[in-house]
Order: sequence, then structure tokens, then C-alpha cells
Amino acid sequence: MIQVIENFLEPDLFFNATTLSNEIYNSTDSNLKSNASWNSDVVRTSHIVLVHMISDDELMNHLQKRIEEEFGDYDITPMFYYWTQFSYIPWHNDGNHSAALTIYLDDQDKDDGGYFMYEKTDGKIEAIAPKRNRAIFQSDGVKHSVTSVNLGAPVRRTIQIFMKKRLTN
Repeated sequence: MIQVIENFLEPDLFFNATTLSNEIYNSTDSNLKSNASWNSDVVRTSHIVLVHMISDDELMNHLQKRIEEEFGDYDITPMFYYWTQFSYIPWHNDGNHSAALTIYLDDQDKDDGGYFMYEKTDGKIEAIAPKRNRAIFQSDGVKHSVTSVNLGAPVRRTIQIFMKKRLTN
């Protein structure tokens, strides 16, 4: 299942998330990791994707609340992703995650790349352009990929949230 939600975060929360994302990216002390530790089937020949685990309590609580309102009970692992030129993710299904959510933090030109693509049940491929505060929720093992960020494009910033469905008693 794929669901696209425009203006996913409230304006103040969106502003705070983009500000924090920029501060982390530009900081001399931030702890950014890369996609070098990911499974090689998901990296292939991609250039660097930088990752920072979100630990800001206020942002975490807001994200958890928003996800519960929109999608139900999930445990979440939110991260900032910084997509550099020629970074991409090949076709995959997110393995053991129940669902995932991508929230775009900045606008991109049509020619910048970084499109989210997924395979519909009829085998057709759909593409969704990155757009500021657009969220893409995907669940149920939908095959998807992210096209390469093109030469000359700015670093693309997203919040990536992997989700595990909570068991109910």
C-alpha cells in the first residue's frame, strides 16, 4: 500500500524539523553515518547517503503522535537522510519493517531526480516527485526504489521513518 499525504507536518513542526536537519548537516560535531553499512543489495553503486538518528525528544514525540493519528500504533525509528548527487536506492521491499514513511524537507526541481518509484499490483511503475512536506507512507512489502539524485542537484533532505506494528493484546 502507498499513501501520499501533502503538508504532513504542522507548519511549526515542519520548520523545527528543517531547522534541526540543517543544523545537524552543517555542524562540525554532528554524528553522521553513511549508507556504507547498509546491505550491499540496497547500496549497489549509490553515492553517499548520510544518516543521522533523530534523538530530539520534542521532534520524536510529535512524529510519534502524528503517525499514530494517521496510521495507527507503530514503534518508530526516525532518521534524517541527506541524499548527495548520484545517491539512490535500487528496488527493494524494506524487508522486516511493517511500514516506512518518507517526509521531504525541501523542494526539488523536476530535473533533480530523487523520485520515489513503486510497482503497483498490475505491474505498472508509478513515480512520485519529492515535494516539500510531502509524505509517502508505504507498507505491506511494496517493491519500491528511489531514483538517483542528479548531477548539480542540491543535497536532498528527508525524514525517513521505519515502523514496526505494535502487537495488541
